[in-house]
Amino acid sequence: MKSNKKRKKNIKPWRVEGSRVLLEDRWIKVRADKCVTSDGVVISPYYVLEYPNWVHMVVFNNKNQILITKQYRHGARDIFFELPCGTQDVEDGSPLEAAKRELLEETGYRGDFILAGETSPNPANHSNMIYTFLVTNLVEDSQPKDNPSEVLNCKFIDVERVLAMIDEGKFKQALHISSLMLGLRKKQKSRG
Repeated sequence: MKSNKKRKKNIKPWRVEGSRVLLEDRWIKVRADKCVTSDGVVISPYYVLEYPNWVHMVVFNNKNQILITKQYRHGARDIFFELPCGTQDVEDGSPLEAAKRELLEETGYRGDFILAGETSPNPANHSNMIYTFLVTNLVEDSQPKDNPSEVLNCKFIDVERVLAMIDEGKFKQALHISSLMLGLRKKQKSRG
């Protein structure tokens, strides 16, 4: 009789024997690595995308509604519903500072921030992390800043409607769905 047990493999990090930068600007660095697996298999080139860290905000008003943005995304050449989000700039001291700055710039709101989770957008070839924050106790501070490359609309939507939008394929940004789940879970836990 054959056993259904599979032999566990010893998983180890790859060794990087060389690296060259193919493209670099303020938004992305594309790197080609020469890697060697723990079994001695050479994988070259292995492309790595180095992005700055990203921040996502799951923002609730006092009616338990979530702030959703709507904007054009050129990579997909479509308009997407998303969470308020942004990039951690070099000047930002931390992901929290980046999240506060981005929320104020995009929406004009300030609030209380709690880290809901830290995730990897694609560990196969992205080097950055996503920091998701639950934001409550909102205060409208200012008008959103104009940014010609980032034209967006914001509105508060009931949680049930946002979940229905996911089911209907209307809210389809995968990374934002993940962050939304982290924010909802953090909010649920914070209630006791």
